[in-house]
Amino acid sequence: MNVQVNNNFIVMSRDEFRPWLQQQKITRSITRLQVHHTWSPAYKDFKDGDEFKRLEAMRNYHLSQGWNAIGQNITTFPNGKIGISLGRNLNVTPAGIKGANTGALCIENLGNFNIGGDNMTTAHRDTIVHLYATLAEKLHLPIDTSHIVYHAWYTPDGDRLGDYDPKRSSKTCPGTAFFGGNTITAAAQYFLPLVQAELNKLKGVTPAAINEEDQPMTAEEKKQFEELQNTVKTQSEVIQKLSDRLNLNSDQKYASSYKDAVEAAKAAGAIKTSADKSKPELNIIQMIYNMGLFEEGAKH
Repeated sequence: MNVQVNNNFIVMSRDEFRPWLQQQKITRSITRLQVHHTWSPAYKDFKDGDEFKRLEAMRNYHLSQGWNAIGQNITTFPNGKIGISLGRNLNVTPAGIKGANTGALCIENLGNFNIGGDNMTTAHRDTIVHLYATLAEKLHLPIDTSHIVYHAWYTPDGDRLGDYDPKRSSKTCPGTAFFGGNTITAAAQYFLPLVQAELNKLKGVTPAAINEEDQPMTAEEKKQFEELQNTVKTQSEVIQKLSDRLNLNSDQKYASSYKDAVEAAKAAGAIKTSADKSKPELNIIQMIYNMGLFEEGAKH
């Protein structure tokens, strides 16, 4: 491994992160992974090899604010490198979202990912996706918006909002253009599926190996299923009404008004059973009975 270390930070490549993480002992409960962008410094403030320089600058600023270390546990860079804080290691509560840091891990992604800001590099994108997948794997966290949370979904006091609200959210962080936006819908549609796919890849689960029956129905599939249910229900009702009208039940139960006519027809040898007679046939039997013809047949 080509991990670099100074007094305050560890810097490593994306490929080195997972093996390193697997060796770490987590001693506190972590149930949420925060998602941030630094906004400043931005891409214009970074060049390859500046990882320690940028980390120390952020640390010094945070110390000047009275903090005892850099605020975040982990930092990602445009070149795909990852920085780990030693002063704010994984077992130390971060200073990422005021009022919502207990039980959380803070990841700062260097750059300004608001609309009109930095265009995320491919290396950075791949590292961010891989990072959250490996952390979810290590911490046994579901890939959803309850466990991977954007700063924009919280008020300045740390209250969780239903979604990003420009009037109530503390910040736009991780940016209005971060993987398609900073809303819950954007996260669920554009970011989290990438994280889930990466986690599946890490676990050796290929798309072909995933049982389609285990996958939740899409909105279109739910609509089609509901339409099918309504069609079946309607057809069942029509069949039942038709059966009642034509007396086509397998038991061939007929109205009591036919009873005398059917018994007379049987006695005259005209029919052996009523079990296969439709209502029109029963009407004919009733008409013959009314004419007294079954009585004549019975006498012979």
